[in-house]
Amino acid sequence: MKRKKKKHLRRLLTVGVVSLLSVSVLGVLGLYLLGKWGIEITIHGEQDLVIEVGSTYTEQGAEAYYGSRRFAFFERTDVPVTVEGSVDTAVPGTYQITYRASNEKCTETKIRTVIVADTKPPVITLADNDRRYTPIGAEYVEEGFSAYDEYEGDVTDRVTVRVGDDGYAYYSVSDSAGNTASVKRKIRYDDRTAPVVTLAGDTLTLVDIRKQYEEPGFTAADDVDGDLTAKVSVTARPGANESETIYSYEVTDSHGNTGWATRIVQMRDLETPYITLTGGETVKVYMGDRYHEPGFTAYDYTEGDLTELVEVEGEINNFAEGVYTYTYRVTDKEGNEGVATREVKVVPREQPEEVRPEGKVIYLTFDDGPCIYTEKLLDVLAKYDVKVTFFVTNQFPNYQYLIKREAEEGHTVAVHSYSHVYGRIYKSEEAYFEDLNAMNDIIEEQTGKRATMLRFPGGSSNAVSRQYCVGIMSQLTKDLTAAGFQYYDWNIPSGDSDGATTAAEVFNNVKRYVQNYNISIVLQHDIKAFSVDAVEQIIIWGLENGYTFLPLQPDSPTVHHRLNN
Repeated sequence: MKRKKKKHLRRLLTVGVVSLLSVSVLGVLGLYLLGKWGIEITIHGEQDLVIEVGSTYTEQGAEAYYGSRRFAFFERTDVPVTVEGSVDTAVPGTYQITYRASNEKCTETKIRTVIVADTKPPVITLADNDRRYTPIGAEYVEEGFSAYDEYEGDVTDRVTVRVGDDGYAYYSVSDSAGNTASVKRKIRYDDRTAPVVTLAGDTLTLVDIRKQYEEPGFTAADDVDGDLTAKVSVTARPGANESETIYSYEVTDSHGNTGWATRIVQMRDLETPYITLTGGETVKVYMGDRYHEPGFTAYDYTEGDLTELVEVEGEINNFAEGVYTYTYRVTDKEGNEGVATREVKVVPREQPEEVRPEGKVIYLTFDDGPCIYTEKLLDVLAKYDVKVTFFVTNQFPNYQYLIKREAEEGHTVAVHSYSHVYGRIYKSEEAYFEDLNAMNDIIEEQTGKRATMLRFPGGSSNAVSRQYCVGIMSQLTKDLTAAGFQYYDWNIPSGDSDGATTAAEVFNNVKRYVQNYNISIVLQHDIKAFSVDAVEQIIIWGLENGYTFLPLQPDSPTVHHRLNN
């Protein structure tokens, strides 16, 4: 009996325990279901936020746990959170940051929205410069401004300016996001322009010492007040010296701006020196002749004779026909300059008409002297009263004086060459003319006049000149003829520079050749003693055989060789 009771009691206890356990399990299960277990993500900071473009975005992160979302007393387990996405604060826009947490049972995500926006308006800065202003009555003169936006940078070119009727200038500007800034400026109206004093005449006025100073006049004008001439005050004070006075002209407008001008008046000798040209303002020079200054004088009212101070400027080409100007200048101590001009007309000589003498004529011509043998030759010529032609050089300067004797005794003196150096003479036309003039200067010095007759070194047919200047003989013969010169070659060679070595040979050559011509131009050289020794015999034979001996003249018959250059 006792055993049955015990067995029953155990059964009851077992059922009770089982029942109690069942109730506990069911309770826990109910609580679990009621607590909604899962992953919960918590975002640090604001989930949705707006930040200024250009600022710094700092990610604050998030945290997550696994457990009941309702009952905190249940155990919770931390779950790692991953972050996806980024924010570019330099570019406006909407950005999303995704937070993700996962475990074996579930996955949860959460999103933070970040808006990067331009919310700041630009800043307009007005320049403040006291020196810039708007003149009274004029249109507004902008004093300057700039505009800057933190995102877009310089936006000055977008600024609009409006000038109001209220004396203000209004400035506004908007950025691309529509943010607008506005400022205004009180317009600075002012009159800071001084009147302008204008002097009639020169600011440095020179008055002749023989006259009184008379005020040339002045005017004054202001951009606001208009004509202020009547308000100009004039004062005078001593200058740097007793001959100088400084006049000051001053006027002030209604806004206190003062304008002035200064005139320096100097009492000076203003009369210019005057130059008198000897021979007149126009002179004539024949082509080929040197120009000789006729002379001049200069006189000043205060300083007297200034002739020695005259400067002459000018140059002629005496082998080129034309009108050339010489300028004469002289300046006195006061700086007054006197000027005179003279025209020099270079004109060609007229070529004389050729006159052919009657009968048989011999023209004896002698080149290259004078020299040691020339005096003997002149004595022989004087003995028979025979006149000849000398084509002279300066190869023997010590005998220049014989040129004078040649001319005085009725012989013709003509130009041959100053140097007789082919390479120098025929280098150029300029070189030839320089040589010709140098010899003609000596002729003029000895005889009182220049020669118009010449013989080319080597004759006009020489070919050696081609070594120095091609075509020079063709040009020289043309230019010299145009200038009125006569050049002479020869038709009777004496041979004294071409094989003959004795007086007899020279005589025989001349005798043989002249019999073929009525007009004979004989070439000899008075620098050859044997050629000079033959002259007396030539004269005796010629006179005995009806020949007349004459010197060449500008109108004498000419003999020209064929040109080879």
